[in-house]
Amino acid sequence: MCKKLQILNRSKNGLLIYCKHNQMYQLLYNNLNFNFTEDEFESFHKYLFNVEVEYWEEEFKHSIYDKRIPIPTIQSNLLLLLNKQEVTELKSLIKLNPFMYKKLEFSDINYKLFPN
Repeated sequence: MCKKLQILNRSKNGLLIYCKHNQMYQLLYNNLNFNFTEDEFESFHKYLFNVEVEYWEEEFKHSIYDKRIPIPTIQSNLLLLLNKQEVTELKSLIKLNPFMYKKLEFSDINYKLFPN
């Protein structure tokens, strides 16, 4: 295995890898393989976290397909269909920093110091 590859996250059905050499993300999920630049990955991340799952479930409730949540791709003849559980798993797989805390400056700390 290339030493520049870093496994960022795993799930039951997926794997997220980052290649430091190419500065690319590789997302393997079920039988799908995505290769993203950093900007593309950020865009996919934003899109996936803004998908209204309940809306699509209701919109296609009479569909013949079990998977009702569409994820469009740049390729006009390719549309990914996922179910609610797959979207949830995919979100947890690509969620890199669950909590982003701002570092406190010294001036942000309001504390009386009592020298002993």
